[in-house]
Amino acid sequence: MNVLKYLNVKPEPTDTGTDIRAGLLSRAEEARSRGNFVASALLFEHIAEMESNPASALHQSARMYIEATDFTRAEQLLLRVAQAEPHNAEAYLDLAQLSFHQSRLDEAEFFYERALALRPEWHEAKAGLLRVGETRTEQLRRERLARKETALSFAQYEEKENLLGSRDKRVDPSLFKKGWNELHHDHGPAFVFTHSGNNAKTEWGNGATLRGIEALRGYLVSDVPMASLRIYMDGDVIHDAPLIEAPQRFERSNPNIRKWAYNAWIDFTNLPRGWHEFIFCAFGADGEAHEGRTWRREHMIVADPLPAEFATESDTVVPPFEPGTSGSLVERINARPSIVHKASPHSFPGKIDTVAVLRSDQLGDTAVSAAAFLHLRQILPDARLVGLMSSASAELSRSYGVFDEIIELDFPEDQAQRQRVMDFDAQEALIDRLKPYNFDVAIDFVVNGTSKRLVAMTGAPVTMGFGNDDSKTFAMDIVTNDPLSNNDITHHSVRMMMLVKSLELWMKSDTRIVRREDIGREELAAFGIAPNERYVLIHSGSRITFTRWQHYVALAKQVIAELGVKVVFMADDDSVRDQFAEEEGAGRLIYLARKLPFDQFDALISFASVFVGNDSGPKHLAALRGAPVVSLHSSRISWIEWGQEQTGVVISRQVPCAGCGLHHDPEECAQDVACMKYIRLAEVFREVRALFEAGAPNDQVVAAISPA
Repeated sequence: MNVLKYLNVKPEPTDTGTDIRAGLLSRAEEARSRGNFVASALLFEHIAEMESNPASALHQSARMYIEATDFTRAEQLLLRVAQAEPHNAEAYLDLAQLSFHQSRLDEAEFFYERALALRPEWHEAKAGLLRVGETRTEQLRRERLARKETALSFAQYEEKENLLGSRDKRVDPSLFKKGWNELHHDHGPAFVFTHSGNNAKTEWGNGATLRGIEALRGYLVSDVPMASLRIYMDGDVIHDAPLIEAPQRFERSNPNIRKWAYNAWIDFTNLPRGWHEFIFCAFGADGEAHEGRTWRREHMIVADPLPAEFATESDTVVPPFEPGTSGSLVERINARPSIVHKASPHSFPGKIDTVAVLRSDQLGDTAVSAAAFLHLRQILPDARLVGLMSSASAELSRSYGVFDEIIELDFPEDQAQRQRVMDFDAQEALIDRLKPYNFDVAIDFVVNGTSKRLVAMTGAPVTMGFGNDDSKTFAMDIVTNDPLSNNDITHHSVRMMMLVKSLELWMKSDTRIVRREDIGREELAAFGIAPNERYVLIHSGSRITFTRWQHYVALAKQVIAELGVKVVFMADDDSVRDQFAEEEGAGRLIYLARKLPFDQFDALISFASVFVGNDSGPKHLAALRGAPVVSLHSSRISWIEWGQEQTGVVISRQVPCAGCGLHHDPEECAQDVACMKYIRLAEVFREVRALFEAGAPNDQVVAAISPA
């Protein structure tokens, strides 16, 4: 490799060797200060090529490769240094630490001992040798424990079989706790897409579809350090950014294996519609390109953004920016204010003015759907219901008096093909005929059959029906089985009514406030809270730790200072307690970092004037009891699904990667958990103040918001 060309270093012909070396050294140190360790390492290597004694420059290069986690190349260079300078104790120490980092304990021990032989009193080498011994002991302990756990589970399994002669076949070995060897395996190089559009049926075909501002997410698995990812659309670069290093958990044998994650926020709003070729290309230290390992090709559809009035409450739908807005797309999204959602039992994502109802099969099918059709009219008294019916059921459908209009489908059953058929011209004519209706919802009542192929032709942004092989918005699978014949054991009409009831609950759930009559405010006396004293409860914990909001301490102090009210601060441990020494000493804050009896815990939550917390179990309990709740919701899952329905507000952020579902591998976020990081203290305090100053005692609040 021509390092000078790679790093865009162009020495003048008149430059002396000393000038070139000085220039390279300056660039190497500059690259190191910027964190560009691969470039720095390459420059130090080139300096070494220019010197008669290259050991010092090679040593610097090796340390840069260690910073870049290219341990293989670092080790090669350190061994060259040790060979050139056998008395270089620091080279042996670096080799020891490198070997230890890769769990090669025998080699680490050898190199630490070599370093100590050269510098007998070197504390760092002594400490390293001690760590090797401790680690070896811990590894042996874990291996014995893992073998014991695995053997114990299977021994119990076998013992029961031996004792009883035949084991109960319902006992499932997959539920046994697994040992280390079962959990860990070898990972090879890979390029993994975790989100590249949503599958949709469009006018260009069925495939991964991108609308408006979207996130393309994924990661590479590699034992070679990766630096950046570039995404091309039809040959044009649409994204170029660093990759984020993440651990590859449960790797068995290769300590160099890492994940390199990306989360590319891209605005497709004004890009051409239709199919496009995308190439995802990662750049690493070795400069090699392998399809499926460092680059991937994908074909995706760019389609129109969703209608402006649809899914306005979704955190995934990022509104477009005005032309000329300054800053990168990421900066502009993160600069926007958080979204405050009023708690509500309503979760349907838009308006329902016009509904397409599909029942394209036989007379009997339509007859058993009558109760469902009548209930649909009952829950949508003002909507325009348009029935798309077969000729066999059109007249019966009209007789119900439910539909504003019936469209008879030319959709006959072909005996030879054993399904309903519709030719190209008829399908295009149907699409053209349905377009002016601007349906909000399409509901297909056919459980099995080709009717579902017609749903997309309605153009409705919300589609409902049975089965999800055609990417419905709301899909149901209802399976009942007779234990002997395997036939269904529920009425067909039940399925039809369940579909309509689902829409009814989607429009407004049956959630409610449930208070306990057997506990009262006297439970609060144990915490020094007077019978009529108001307080704000802040629950700072969360089972999923990376979704915890980071400003609870500052919020508690601001509540005390500006609202003049006591704060109950619940935490997982005492790690931030010393920050409240003044407030706790003055009796303005109660710090709780212990597990409480459930009745006390329930009472503290139930009678809080305001509850503040992450999306967690205590948040849901507070809403269930009727306490006004400020919920800080990570967009990893939908606030519409998991936000409280009864009281208060949910604060979240609109980000293109909402719905990532990350749990055990938060490093794959690759956007620094922006959905929590940019919920600002001022935004949260504003909502806490508003709920607190609403001011009604809890029993009045409950009376005001309980369903009639």
